[in-house]
Amino acid sequence: MKKLTLLLAVLICLPFIMNAQSVEVTPFGGYVFGGTMNGDYGDVHINDNAQYGGMISLAVSRVMDVDLIYNRSDTKAQVNYFSINGYVKPYVEVPLSINYMQIGFTKNFRVNPKVSPFVGFNIGACAFAPKEEYSDAWFFSVGMNAGAKVYFSNRVGLRLQAQGYMPVQGTAFSMFVGTGGASTGVSVYSTLFQFGFTGGLIFRLGRIQ
Repeated sequence: MKKLTLLLAVLICLPFIMNAQSVEVTPFGGYVFGGTMNGDYGDVHINDNAQYGGMISLAVSRVMDVDLIYNRSDTKAQVNYFSINGYVKPYVEVPLSINYMQIGFTKNFRVNPKVSPFVGFNIGACAFAPKEEYSDAWFFSVGMNAGAKVYFSNRVGLRLQAQGYMPVQGTAFSMFVGTGGASTGVSVYSTLFQFGFTGGLIFRLGRIQ
């Protein structure tokens, strides 16, 4: 799964890499708030914790970037099991890492050469990797972010952002045909939304636009 995700990300980004005018490399760190993922036989509560990672932003135009993102948090989860009669068993605490591997787009709003607010959207894969005897759990994931880039020089800047990631727990497809016509739709759902903040130094490579 990890190799397939990496290969797909490289293949998708290859045309953008070849045509990129400039590249921004941003290692970052920050904080992510906890949340709860509900299931049929219990729930998993994720603790607040620090997060860290890095991203590569490929400038495909003056205001649009393609982003490759890796975000990780090392935390603990309380796993609550429900019995058939609704009784909640004592929870089990499991140390784990949560890893998001995303590809997305950032829209930059250049106020001036030094300040650039932005919004972004990304999709990818999320791995819940317990550090004990439990198996890894993989999910399709979606994310969004918003913030600002502040450049100290042509080559170095600061990226400050708020972000949210959502592991998708299920999908559904619907089709309807009636007197008013036909329609189709796809829906996804998740009970966990991880919101947090990050900051990181920007290192700009290549030609400055």
